[in-house]
Amino acid sequence: MNYSRRARWGRWMLATALVITMPSLAGCPGADVEPEPSEYLSGEVLIGINTDLPGWSEYSNGVWQGFDIALGRWLGEELGFDVRYVNLTTNERISALEADGAVKLVISNFSITDNRRETIDMVGPYFTDSQGILTLKTKPIAGRKDLVDKSVCVPLGSTTELRLGDMTVVATPENTLQRCMERLRAGEVDAVSSDRVILEGFVVHGGDDLTLAQNIRVGSERYGIGIPNNRPKLCEYLRDKLSKFIDDKWDQTLRDALPGVDPKDRKPNSAALDPCEKPATE
Repeated sequence: MNYSRRARWGRWMLATALVITMPSLAGCPGADVEPEPSEYLSGEVLIGINTDLPGWSEYSNGVWQGFDIALGRWLGEELGFDVRYVNLTTNERISALEADGAVKLVISNFSITDNRRETIDMVGPYFTDSQGILTLKTKPIAGRKDLVDKSVCVPLGSTTELRLGDMTVVATPENTLQRCMERLRAGEVDAVSSDRVILEGFVVHGGDDLTLAQNIRVGSERYGIGIPNNRPKLCEYLRDKLSKFIDDKWDQTLRDALPGVDPKDRKPNSAALDPCEKPATE
């Protein structure tokens, strides 16, 4: 084979190899480049939230209000984007982050867990708490022994639902806590379980008929901002801002959203937020 034929043959082999390998490389993990956080969080940013939690994220008379709403609004002001809130049930939060473009962030009493971090990234914590029990004042529950064989309504897909599995109760999942409250007041369940500060929100905002069991505290809840998986730059970007929010705005935000609620043991150390996960390389 002369030189010119060998050269043409070599160029043909190289072109063929590129055609074969390039599509395969495009599908490899790690091939996608993370967008710059300032670009990702620009223009109109969709944030997934609850719309049924008094003191946290509630839409009433055309106005969004609550602690999580205030955090989302503050991030928009700090980072220069416009917020549009998207209603999600507890069980929809992870799938919304996995769906392309459904939401960019989730700020929704979203507890940080190892299982959740397998499919999404989380930034925080910005609030810490424990699980509690809410009942009608006419049918109080003093301690765990009073819960045996009682029907307890919980949000579907929550950490509360998982923890009740270890207790001798009849867990009754519902899509929303508002639906749990309706069933409690209708006498269809004996109690409602969720994070204590969420339940306190129902008491503070129109819950004269409700009471929180003072002697029942289960586990530890640490709220974080949910973001899509493998976004280390976005995590660091938000982590810095979250530290500033905790230092500068956290106390006033709690007073405004949940007046009278005790902040003790609920405010995280802004200098000790969880480290951001490293991107997957395999």
